[in-house]
Amino acid sequence: MKEIEINNIKDFHNRLEYYRKTSWFKFRGQSDISWKLVPKAGRPPYSKVSDESLFFHWKRRAIAHLDKELKSDWELLAVAQHTGLPTRLLDWTHNPLVAAFFAASENENKDGVIYVYNPNTVIDNKTETPFALKDTKNKIGFHQPNSSSSRIINQLGYFSVHSEPALSLDDKSKNGQLEKIIIRKELKKELIFMLNQYGINYLTLFPDLEGLSKHLGWFAENYEFWD
Repeated sequence: MKEIEINNIKDFHNRLEYYRKTSWFKFRGQSDISWKLVPKAGRPPYSKVSDESLFFHWKRRAIAHLDKELKSDWELLAVAQHTGLPTRLLDWTHNPLVAAFFAASENENKDGVIYVYNPNTVIDNKTETPFALKDTKNKIGFHQPNSSSSRIINQLGYFSVHSEPALSLDDKSKNGQLEKIIIRKELKKELIFMLNQYGINYLTLFPDLEGLSKHLGWFAENYEFWD
């Protein structure tokens, strides 16, 4: 896997120019470089329980809280993912700035990373179900969700769908171009201030009360930064 090290804001902008002329690239930011590209349902302690079973029980109980127009399992699973249910989905985005936010917004004492992937396998959600890949090994497809939540809309969301929840997207399982942009921990704070100026922050990425509260908390923590 190709690795690109980012040491300053200029390096960051220069690297993004490489991805500007195509929409095929997908981006994912992680604030700890040691984390693997594994969905929540594949990580302990959630990996002890069937994610398909969890989703079945989620649908049964969540119906009272859901928009009745959400009908497909793809739409429902996307909502479940973005409200905290362990699933075999992993969040990605079309926007590298969104990925940069997630790479830099937490774990300030650790290097972050932006993964960049140009996938060859795209799932047709009209003919396939979210669990259609479960009978195959080491297969990861990509799914473009409908706009079933404001978070998906604002984050320009995409999902990788893993045939097994514990399957990591890496050099062995990839079917496409995969690389990583390393964000040094010393750069994280400056990067977050830059992204906020560009309109990428908790308030815009999480357009609800949680996002509002987190954004104002971040503003208070860094109050002395502004004149």
